[in-house]
Amino acid sequence: MIVTLKLPAEFEARLVSEAEAKGVAAGELVTEYLYRIVPVRDQRQMTAEDIERGFEKIADLLPTALPPLPDDATSRENIYTREDDWDRPSGRI
Repeated sequence: MIVTLKLPAEFEARLVSEAEAKGVAAGELVTEYLYRIVPVRDQRQMTAEDIERGFEKIADLLPTALPPLPDDATSRENIYTREDDWDRPSGRI
């Protein structure tokens, strides 16, 4: 489907500038924005490419470098502590 939009010059300039910054064509950027605001009615119509694009957008939102967890971060002692017993009445399990 082809849609023609009449945009104010200032808005068009901002759109073109943002598209250039993202390295995409202005039309692709408009399509991306439309996908965000128009709800997908039937999820089964999504293609594998649509799903992959969605995951890539999510990945772009994540920090690129996360610090590694210390070795003891996932030890049983650090996961299950005495504080876990605080909510239980004394003498009962």
